[in-house]
Amino acid sequence: MKRSDDRNHVDSSHFAEVPLDVVIIGGGIVGTGIARDASLRGMSVALFESNDLSCGTTSRSSRLIHGGLRYLDVYDFGLVLKDLRERETLLYIAPHLIRPLKFVVPNYEGDFYRRLRLRLGMIVYDLFSTGKSLPSHKMLSSKKVLALESGLKREGLMGGAVFYDCQASFVERIAIENAISAAENGAKLFNHSRVISCEKDQETSMMIVTVEDDLSKERFKIRTKILINATGPWADDVIKFLFSSKTQQVNRLRLTKGIHVAIPKINQNAIILYAKSDQRLFFVLPWFQYTLIGTTDTDYSGDPEKAEASSEDIRYLLTESSAFVHGISADQIRFTYAGVRPLVSTDPRKKESSVSRHYRIVDHSKEGLDGVISVLGVKITSYRMASKETTDLISKKLGRSTKCSTDKVPLPGGRGIRILEEFVEGNLEKLEEFGLDKNQVAHLVGIYGSRVDELIALIEADRKNSERICPNNPDIVAQIALAINQEFALTLSDFLLRRTSIAFSECRGSDCAEKVAAIMARMLNWDDTRISHEISSYKKALELQLPVNLLPTI
Repeated sequence: MKRSDDRNHVDSSHFAEVPLDVVIIGGGIVGTGIARDASLRGMSVALFESNDLSCGTTSRSSRLIHGGLRYLDVYDFGLVLKDLRERETLLYIAPHLIRPLKFVVPNYEGDFYRRLRLRLGMIVYDLFSTGKSLPSHKMLSSKKVLALESGLKREGLMGGAVFYDCQASFVERIAIENAISAAENGAKLFNHSRVISCEKDQETSMMIVTVEDDLSKERFKIRTKILINATGPWADDVIKFLFSSKTQQVNRLRLTKGIHVAIPKINQNAIILYAKSDQRLFFVLPWFQYTLIGTTDTDYSGDPEKAEASSEDIRYLLTESSAFVHGISADQIRFTYAGVRPLVSTDPRKKESSVSRHYRIVDHSKEGLDGVISVLGVKITSYRMASKETTDLISKKLGRSTKCSTDKVPLPGGRGIRILEEFVEGNLEKLEEFGLDKNQVAHLVGIYGSRVDELIALIEADRKNSERICPNNPDIVAQIALAINQEFALTLSDFLLRRTSIAFSECRGSDCAEKVAAIMARMLNWDDTRISHEISSYKKALELQLPVNLLPTI
């Protein structure tokens, strides 16, 4: 397959002749994580994503890398221990994308048992954080809690605790960097490419996978030994669609929706609260220039791609958060987003928030689908470990002895970074020579890490690449070329929503969408009709996140 408007894809006609070890369906953090692990072990890999990398559940999470304090409430100590260990690994391999975050847990009168559980929980959390690089917890008086977060309501405040977890503000970039690493090690990654059928080659026992390019509508076939279903909330549907006549259909997932509301920033630290109406734990998080409030947890049966915040969802978060924090109201909402969790189905009588967060790797060979594996229910924090265990199974099925190295090999932007602040300072003088200010340098290093050298090379080749994309954002023109040439961006939405943080800014890209589309058009050979389509598609993506009357004009 060749695309006239695509520099990231290669002619794949040879795939019909040369079988692959692994084909992965799904380009979220799990699919790209498996692609990276398998390619690092020397396997031949292709990944297909029907939309864009990280556009599904990955980009609609709470953006935390954490042990899961709330899992202690349900005594799931094993999950907490496992995720706390992964937190340290992810801090090591992606220090530019994953940052320590201070959490404040206020205690209000009326629940002695919860105050006792909080103290015990903090102790357990520290004990489980073996080899941790983050500070231990501290119990605080009400005065010290308010000194940290003055916006908390004073009435009934009995003190609280402070502890540390991590935030991945731009979690989409973790998936992007896994994809970049996979490509560096020989994997072929195709976004906007949909798997439409899979059949068994009776002569070789391999699978023949048919793929359709959503942009060009071309189709091609690939032979593979192993097929990985890493499609998150679509996993059950993918198995039904591809193999409806070959296996008994089983619903393995329970889908629940979680929404977040973004308002102008009112807190500097993360705040953990318990809803008065149902005692659910939720967060009030600092995120870029916003405060992010979430999340909800309600059963969902619709199309995950079309999930959006309902008025009931929004009312719940505003009511519960404003009971504890000043400055929260409906007129402060800048945007919302909703994601669908692919939880492993257990007892349907359980409340949504009580369903296990353990992932599951399903080998479908017992159902007559030899070589087909589904990866279910993976949280952001556990993506690397789930990828490792999946790739271990792939290796076993291929009859090979391989070893995982994703815990030791940093992601591309994490190479050479020991202390992020020192790395920023080390690049400050060079980038200031190109007219960038300190905030821009910190912003760019926070996105690209050591890959900022690739931006420098683009600027050295053409100084115009150092120009701001728009006055209201720190992003520069060089990022557009990098996104197209190295990061698989093929549409305006790919770039604005998932390669940069422009869509999260106050203007949400309204000031620069036309400019970016024009630059991408020159690089990808778009005509005027395609440019108009790209701008319209981007605006529609925003419509899922905002009431119509709040949409910026593009």
